[in-house]
Amino acid sequence: MRGFTAESAATQKQYETRFKELVSAERCQHKLRYLTEEPHLAGTENSRKVAEYLRTEFENYGLQVQMYEYHVYLPYPLEVHVELLSPVQHLAVGKEASWEWDKDSYETEIVQAYNAYSPDGDVTAELIYVNKGLPEDYRILAEQGISVEGKICIVRYGGSYRGVKAKVAGDNGAVGLILYSDPADDGYMRGDVYPRGPWRSDDAIQRGTVKYIFQHASDPLTPGWAATKDADRLSFDETTDLPKIPVVPLAYRDAKPFLKALAGPNVPSEWQGGLPFAYHIGPGPAKVRIKVRSEHSIRPIYNVIATLEGTEYPDQWVILGNHHDAWVYGAADPGSGTTSLLEVAQCLGELAKAGTRPKRTIVFASWDAEEFGILGSTEWVEDLKTTLQQKTIAYLNVDIAATGGRFYVSATPSLRELMREVTQNVVDPGTLKPVYKSWKMAQGKEIPQIGNLGSGSDHSPFVGHAGIPAVSMGFGGPYGVYHAMQDNFYWMAHFGDPTFRYQATMAQVWGTLALQLANADILPFDYETYATDLMTPLKLLQNSGAKNKIAKDIEKLDGLLTEWQQAAGILNRELARYLASDDLSQISEVNQRLYQLERRLTSETGLPLRPWFKHLIYAPGLNTGYAAVVFPGVLDALENGDDAAVHVEIDRLVEAFTRMIQGINEIRGML
Repeated sequence: MRGFTAESAATQKQYETRFKELVSAERCQHKLRYLTEEPHLAGTENSRKVAEYLRTEFENYGLQVQMYEYHVYLPYPLEVHVELLSPVQHLAVGKEASWEWDKDSYETEIVQAYNAYSPDGDVTAELIYVNKGLPEDYRILAEQGISVEGKICIVRYGGSYRGVKAKVAGDNGAVGLILYSDPADDGYMRGDVYPRGPWRSDDAIQRGTVKYIFQHASDPLTPGWAATKDADRLSFDETTDLPKIPVVPLAYRDAKPFLKALAGPNVPSEWQGGLPFAYHIGPGPAKVRIKVRSEHSIRPIYNVIATLEGTEYPDQWVILGNHHDAWVYGAADPGSGTTSLLEVAQCLGELAKAGTRPKRTIVFASWDAEEFGILGSTEWVEDLKTTLQQKTIAYLNVDIAATGGRFYVSATPSLRELMREVTQNVVDPGTLKPVYKSWKMAQGKEIPQIGNLGSGSDHSPFVGHAGIPAVSMGFGGPYGVYHAMQDNFYWMAHFGDPTFRYQATMAQVWGTLALQLANADILPFDYETYATDLMTPLKLLQNSGAKNKIAKDIEKLDGLLTEWQQAAGILNRELARYLASDDLSQISEVNQRLYQLERRLTSETGLPLRPWFKHLIYAPGLNTGYAAVVFPGVLDALENGDDAAVHVEIDRLVEAFTRMIQGINEIRGML
């Protein structure tokens, strides 16, 4: 067992077995039913009630609990009007249909479908279809001599984060943006739709923020500092992360007449969606009016932080996090993750009451306002940044625990080998094989691949802003009700996780991972894998269009990465020998230095185009939003055509790699 002496490993296996035996799918079901009883949009009274429920639950488990209140800018819709004026008339409906058998669909507190942080506006213009609304799509239009200047764009969800689509449309001169869900992507072309199946019905609308989370994940008015009640705040004109044009979402039921009214050239074949007619680009003759008017208010949000104090190293923290706010009912997103978080806390609490506690402190964090742009976790990280950087071993995130049985994970590379080992010791309830084997079979790989961490969930401030190693994981499957009213208990009980076993399995994986980090004699970080995993993106950079300009710089990075890999490989072997020795007098200092290594890859000045992001290796891409890019400073500079900045950013990577090598060698010197 990685990081444990033989004696400690035997004790640890017993601890993990007792923990896993306590996890209950039936309890997960009861918890999710309560969590999904009412809509609980961040900033509402219902959301506060969920936070109070969580606090009570954690206290009942015997944990120490603290509520953190922040005051953030959360706009709510007053009016969202989307109307086709010509050649025919059609007024879009801003909410899902009601079902006679489904009381949830009659709830009056369901928020009207909107895109949070869209500016107010009232525009009328010709419509134009731009596929996924990404830079390449606009380039294809330009090659055909088609401009979106002064037009309203209609684009499909998918391919990138919706906030990227809003920015790119505005940058290209559009005056408004309509986002719609195409049935080819998550509707009837994928399979049966709700209520018969898991896919998106024609009325289901994907709500969502259009905040530029690729700029920063803070409250828009307090970027970089905590949004306490009396905090200094920017004016709206000073914000850097909000769109400039009105943005609205549509269900494909309402998108259909808009798209059908378009003329102009036929779309490229790869732009054709799933509606039953040939798509056209436009512009016109479809003429459209969109109007957005919101209530722009500062509202309270509540993070619930529960602590199970460690017996030997109480000032070393392993943090498990999930958000509790939802656009509507949020059975999958985030309720399934919240049930798993509560289940881990309850089982570890029971073991603690019986006398078995972890060596390091385990923190259970339930965040608010994630859906608006990762606000709750970010405010907490900004508030406690120095403390967190001193004490946090790792942050373990689960947003959606289960929409099916296919395991997925992204992680900082130092935790990837540990992730593979942990999943070998938890049973997949669908295959009755270890999760690792099912994961490997689903990918068709000898070694299952683990993704990079970008943004889009609560790991973002921990990795990107504070330089803390992190994991984000879940079980996926057919999930067509994302951010719609239909993401409710009925959907989960019939399609997502009918037996609630995958939410229980997620709790087992999550809790086992936490316990290994909390109890390891030597923390199981692997910086050899880190260096190895960076070699591929470095090779891609070396083979990019800029290779002639940066060839010598890349050679230098390549040499340092090889040196890092070799030093870390030697460190791994020396740590194994040290662990088997009789003298572990330096172990506390060794561990502290190990979990601080990730910070050596950060810079307090941050990335030039978005200084809130401090990590020099990973950040969300400017045109991906959620998905990570590797070496973001270099890629941002290349995209801007700024040769001088490219060299500066490569120099900063050289310094970061050098710091890492020094840190590794300092630990070796202690052994």
